[in-house]
Amino acid sequence: MREQKIGSRMTRRLSGGAALAAFCGLLGVPASALADTASEIKALKEQIKRLEARVSEQAKTNAQVRNAVNSAKTLPGLVAPPPVFVSFRNGLFVETEDKAFNFKIGGRVQADGGFASSADTMSRSNAGFRRAQLEVEGKAYKNWFYKFQYDFTGSGAAGIRDAYLAYRDKLLPEEITKQPVTFQVGNFFEPFSLEAVSSTKHITFIERAMTEALAPSRHIGVAFGAGDKHWSVKGGFFSTSPQDTAAAPPTGGAQYWDAAVRATYAPIVEEDKLLHFGSSFRYHKPNDATAATNANAYRPGQGTRDEFDVLGGSGALIRVPTALDLTCAASGSLATASTGLSLLYSPFTLKNGCLKYSYSYGFEASAAYGPFAVQAEYLASQYERNPLNALLLGNAGGSSLAYSGYYVYGSVFLTGESRAASYRGYDQNWGSPGTFADVSIKNPLDKGGLGAFEFAARYSELNLNNGGLVPGSYVYAAALVGNAAQKALANTATLGGREGNLTLALNWYPVRGVRLQANWTKVLTLSAPSDRAYLNGDRPSMFLARAQVFW
Repeated sequence: MREQKIGSRMTRRLSGGAALAAFCGLLGVPASALADTASEIKALKEQIKRLEARVSEQAKTNAQVRNAVNSAKTLPGLVAPPPVFVSFRNGLFVETEDKAFNFKIGGRVQADGGFASSADTMSRSNAGFRRAQLEVEGKAYKNWFYKFQYDFTGSGAAGIRDAYLAYRDKLLPEEITKQPVTFQVGNFFEPFSLEAVSSTKHITFIERAMTEALAPSRHIGVAFGAGDKHWSVKGGFFSTSPQDTAAAPPTGGAQYWDAAVRATYAPIVEEDKLLHFGSSFRYHKPNDATAATNANAYRPGQGTRDEFDVLGGSGALIRVPTALDLTCAASGSLATASTGLSLLYSPFTLKNGCLKYSYSYGFEASAAYGPFAVQAEYLASQYERNPLNALLLGNAGGSSLAYSGYYVYGSVFLTGESRAASYRGYDQNWGSPGTFADVSIKNPLDKGGLGAFEFAARYSELNLNNGGLVPGSYVYAAALVGNAAQKALANTATLGGREGNLTLALNWYPVRGVRLQANWTKVLTLSAPSDRAYLNGDRPSMFLARAQVFW
């Protein structure tokens, strides 16, 4: 309609222009001026024709849209398609006006580089991509949620990370919670430990603390969750994972399974104040699985890269040695001691071994007041074994193994931001409630500010020194043939070592979705694993930097 009005005004102007040309001729206006006016009139006529064609085409389109809408309204069970909202803020986000459907395309890229040095053998440097992930997540029919995430750089079959479907609905009385209850199935983090379920996009340091060696990773399973702004409970049952070394148990055997639960409570949740507590528990049944199918559970430290050994190393500095499988199931029938003595395993090795079950538990706390924040966790794992099988299978007769770790850190935002503002309860993050999102920057760089600067310091420790000796080690072999003192040593000696680290960090958040990090880590104590004796007494240090972008 607006274009038709424009065409009418142009027609009137042309008519007036023709009359003006005739009048100018009577007054003796030069012919050249009249020629210019005529060319302008011709150009205006052509423009009018183009506008009329556009108006006609637009009218056809409008008619088609009206017909489609009317047809949708008249067909049984169909309604007109709702308007769609599109946003490009930190990723592509599309949502219908009624908020029943949405999806977001996101991802992250983390590029690391650094160097390590010591008086022994740890000196090296490296650079590369720590993670390069793409993900799609969204909602359908108001109550169904989904996410698929793929890592192009990490280890594991096909690089699949999060891949799940969830259903949310208000099933509990409002006196308990006004938030929907969630049922989730797929591949995702088991609910255990604050830092383990926190996204690497938002953890304060470049790498998680060494306690990660005692926490489960993503596994295929089903989970239930409920809560609100102040409290949350999430629990479920899990089994194998695409990130396992091998996806299948031994031929004819049964795969392991876990039952895990995490509960959190935050009595204080304000813009600049926070007090958070939580606890976790996991029960693990090995069945016929071995370290070949679940290295992180049966060889703690083998399946993780700790906060120091991240420059292309394999596993952590300390870890249960490769020669030991905590299920007592070995890949072969012989193990060779460092003395050259060959020890014959029991014929019962390949059937369930000696591990009956294991369990892990943890306690967590976090607090913030203005720009200051603290966080701490303690995790422990207990492996209960059959004493007779343990003796027959050459594990020094030990009936149980116990490992533990903890960390504590403090941070301060030099530019005044508060970590409390990024806390997300169940009402804002039902997938991993009681964790932290990206920092709310007060003066971002694109608004003329300097961004946010954060300084942090952490001490963490991991102790894998409980239990009998590793079959194949020198002391173990000597204990079998030696004196009483050697036998006593075999029952109390180390397995995986003990390590304590100090890490200092400086983070810069210029704008949302971008972070530059620098970490300096010093190993303060190091008792080497029994198969890496060359590390004893070493005190390496490392500098690591990261550039991160997420959307």
